[in-house]
Amino acid sequence: MNNSPTILIVDDDPAILMGLTVKIKRHGYQVITAKDGNEGVQQVKENKPDLVLSDVMMPFLDGFEMRRIIRQDKRLASIPFIFLTARTEIQDRLRGFKEGADDYIVKPFEIKELLARIDAVLQRVALEQAYGREQMREQAQKEMEQLKYEILQNFHHELRTPLTNILLPLELVVSEKVDDPEEQIRFIRMALSNVNRLDSLTTDLILLSNIDQGNLNRVRQPLDIETQLLSPIRKCLERYQTKKLDFISEIVSQGEIFVPRREFTHAVLHLVDNAFKFSPDKGKVKLTIKILEEGLSVTVQDDGSGIPPELREKVFERFYQMSQGSTRKNEGLGVGLTIARAIFEANGGYVKFIDSSHGCCVQAMLPD
Repeated sequence: MNNSPTILIVDDDPAILMGLTVKIKRHGYQVITAKDGNEGVQQVKENKPDLVLSDVMMPFLDGFEMRRIIRQDKRLASIPFIFLTARTEIQDRLRGFKEGADDYIVKPFEIKELLARIDAVLQRVALEQAYGREQMREQAQKEMEQLKYEILQNFHHELRTPLTNILLPLELVVSEKVDDPEEQIRFIRMALSNVNRLDSLTTDLILLSNIDQGNLNRVRQPLDIETQLLSPIRKCLERYQTKKLDFISEIVSQGEIFVPRREFTHAVLHLVDNAFKFSPDKGKVKLTIKILEEGLSVTVQDDGSGIPPELREKVFERFYQMSQGSTRKNEGLGVGLTIARAIFEANGGYVKFIDSSHGCCVQAMLPD
């Protein structure tokens, strides 16, 4: 396979076109040709050559106009151009460079000089591209290091905070520094709430590993809505008690619901937890579960500020919240939506945001 650069030669003189084709091929380059500017534009779009060698004076579309048209396409604008012309006036040369010429050669020319200039332009472009790729790699590396730092910092916080909130109240109760029985119960509940938070974090990490390995559970079992879904949701709601949220559940179901129980519950918990997290104080969060002809529908509606349409796919990216760095206001690793979508899609369904008259509305569908 020939990996040498491809040169597009555009000239309305058949003799020049043929002669240049032979010489440039012998020099080691691949060659495609066009007999006028219109055909030249078409060849560039279809083949994206590494360099265009073009006459200026041609019928229909001259070399300058052809270059101007190609520069309007961002995918093609960086292709280098060498103009060939019989015009020697300085104004013509200046116009050529103004139109984006990388070199400008006056006819008649020495073929060795032309080949040397082609070599020089391609070498310069290759160096610029290599330098650009290196800069991109360096920038990507910096962004990756920053992301790793933010992930580790947040992971440290996500572990340390609940651990502290488990150990401290239990130590107070065990050391009998709290005499009031009601106060003891409050501290124990605080510890238990943070145990649940750690358990959720551990489940996230396990599910992320299963997602990466393509090993998510798909075995369906009957789900007890009250004990296996609504009860965990109410425990989750306790973490937001200062917001005084109004949680409403509407279950429209005749008969048993069969789902991958643990995974389904965890996915819905993440959808509802997001609604709790981003709802305003005294806001309303509604969970609706319906059995439809196409399958099981889960909808979560809240009174939050909503998600702009241009970000509705972005928020499903893993660790998306981490991009907010130290300004991030909410807890979590930023993987809840990633996990929820992966679980539903693994079972043939989907999770997406839908238009709503107010707040934010996310819909998940699990086919039968």
